[in-house]
This record gives sequence, structure tokens and C-alpha cells, in this order.
Amino acid sequence: MASAHFLCNSHLFQPSCNSFAKTSLPSFKPAGSISFPRTQRIPFIKATKKQLEIVYDPDERLNKLGDEVDKIAPLSRLTLFSPCKINVFLRITDKREDGYHDLASLFHVISLGDTIKFSLSPSKSTDRLSTNVAGVPLDERNLIIKALNLYRKKTGTDNFFWIHLDKKVPTGAGLGGGSSNAATALWAANQFSGGLATEKDLLEWSSEIGSDISFFFSRGAAYCTGRGEIVQDIPSPVPLDIPMVLIKPQEACPTGEVYKRFRLDQTSQVDPLTLLDKISKSGISQDVCINDLEPPAFEVLPSLKRLKQRIVAASRGQYNAVFMSGSGSTIVGIGSPDPPQFIYDDDDYKDVFVSEANFLTREANEWYKEPASTAACGTESDFSQSTE
Repeated sequence: MASAHFLCNSHLFQPSCNSFAKTSLPSFKPAGSISFPRTQRIPFIKATKKQLEIVYDPDERLNKLGDEVDKIAPLSRLTLFSPCKINVFLRITDKREDGYHDLASLFHVISLGDTIKFSLSPSKSTDRLSTNVAGVPLDERNLIIKALNLYRKKTGTDNFFWIHLDKKVPTGAGLGGGSSNAATALWAANQFSGGLATEKDLLEWSSEIGSDISFFFSRGAAYCTGRGEIVQDIPSPVPLDIPMVLIKPQEACPTGEVYKRFRLDQTSQVDPLTLLDKISKSGISQDVCINDLEPPAFEVLPSLKRLKQRIVAASRGQYNAVFMSGSGSTIVGIGSPDPPQFIYDDDDYKDVFVSEANFLTREANEWYKEPASTAACGTESDFSQSTE
């Protein structure tokens, strides 16, 4: 299942359960730990206008809060896995009058994901979000807070939460990590309210705050059209145990810039339903893993094109297919959990994010379960950024 490596100065470290290359994503603090000796735990320092607060254990505050409300609420704390996705193929089929593009894509959940802890708050006015990484917005710009606000608007409930996001999915990766967080928050809010909304309700509501969020209310595999919010749930067309490797360079591909360079007349003309049928019958192969956003993404980030070319050239049949997910900048290799050797040897790639993964689905009326191999090696993060 999902694991990750650090590539630093051409030496390979294998922390117990971290999905970040430490230097490739400056905004991320690893959630796992490397076996270096240390004599004390590093505190988190939170600065405000009025004071400096030293917090040694962010989870302790959540637990204390949960203890307070346990006595008055049947459900006060909930920890959920928030998996990301890949686009096995992504066709852009038309330009819409509203400025968006119509797409047709096979979305599939994979086993790399974040963990989100929700604690019911006695407050009836504000949510409080903390995370283990820097650079993630903790206010209403965050899709988690948007999702909770949306749920309260739609149902009239007045539950507010303390939320801790243990982030393993990199941002700007084309993996839908933020969309998954939002879907997970909607699911959690519905559990705390006793299931006021149906899964269909959650799917439909979620399109108001993001196009890809709706997909995560499928069972894990879906043929998505429109802006991505029209979700046709399908049985997984591929074996769930097919291994894959995710390789993301330090640089991200801004989605807006990719679409600015997109040209509809230069896309593939293959019927997306033909691609779906071929995958269902014959499995994943290079000829079906078409992503119409690759050419513009490669214009935005030429080094990403070189990365894909080198992976393909070095694979020697190691992968069934190599392709970019979403609008980038993650390159996916299907068929092996291991990156090519040059990822370890070449200094140009010492900062990349590398993670193995598998396909993942969920059961009806249940949320996605973290694979046992990744859950077993989970560790608490040392740092947390919190907002009042």
C-alpha cells in the first residue's frame, strides 16, 4: 500500500510512514520520522498579536476538548481517512459558455491519503483547523471549512468543530487532495448530525464548492463528465492490487496556467467511452491513458515533460503505462511500486516526492478505510499550525 521515500543528496531514507520529500515541498513538514537521535521534542510555537504560546502536543488539546463534550454528545470525536485520486484518462471535450471546460475522465481513488481528526466543539460560532504542514490556509479559504459551512447552510445544524489535518498528499499535484478533504468533512459533519443528508445529497451539494469533490461520494471508481461534478459510479474496471508509483517534482502546475495554454483543436479525438470499454476489457495500457492536459502542462513546466520521457525510457517494460494525473504535476507509473533508478541517482531529482499506491474503493454507507500497512505506521506530527 502507500508508502513514501525521501530523496536527499542522492541518499535514500525510508521513514516509517511519510509521503513527502522533505526538500521538494518546502511548505510541508514530514508526518513520519527518521531515525536520528534527538534528546527532546521540538515544540510548536504559535505567534499571535498578543502573545507567544508554546504547544507541545496539538492532539492533547483535541482530546481534552473531546472529553468535555463526550458527556453531552453521543458522538464527539471521529478520525477519517481522506484518500486522493488519479485520472486514468482525462479527455477535454468542449469549452463551455461559463468559461469552464467539459471533461470525460475515469477517476479512481488510490491508497495515498491524509488523516483528518474531527472533534465536536462546544462553540456555536466557529471551527478551528490545525495541520501538520505550513502553507495550508486555515480559514474559510480551506475547502474543509467551506464544506462544513456548506453542510450547516443546507441542513440548519449548528455543530462546529476542531479539526486536525495530518497532510500526506502534496498540494499542486493533480491528485485531488483538497477535494478529498472537503468530501471527508461533509461526510464527517453528516455523521455528527445523525445522517440528516443522503450520500446523493452530499454529492450534489459538493459541486457548489468544487468540481472534483463530488467524485469522492462514488464507491471509488467513476466515469465523470461535465466539469467533473457529473459522477457515474461504476465497478472498478481494474484489479485493486495493481501497484503504482507516484512521482511529483518540487514544482507545481497552476491549473489556471495549464488551461490558458490548452487548445481544444490539438486534443485527442478518441471517444472516452471507447477508452473506458477498453480498460474494462483489457486493463490499463499506455494507449488508453490519455491526458489532454499533458501538452499545455508540459509547456508550463518543460521539466515535467522531460521527467515523463525519462521514466518511459528507463522503465523497460516496468510500467504498463506512464501518464500525468489531472493538471499535474504528478507522473504516475502503473504496474510497479518502484521509481526508476535515475530518481535515486540523479541530483536533478533529489527533491522529488515519491510514493507507492494501489487502487482503493469503499463499501456502501461507509467511508474509505486507510490500508492496514499505512495505518500501522502512522505517527503524530511534531508541528501544528493553529488558528483561533
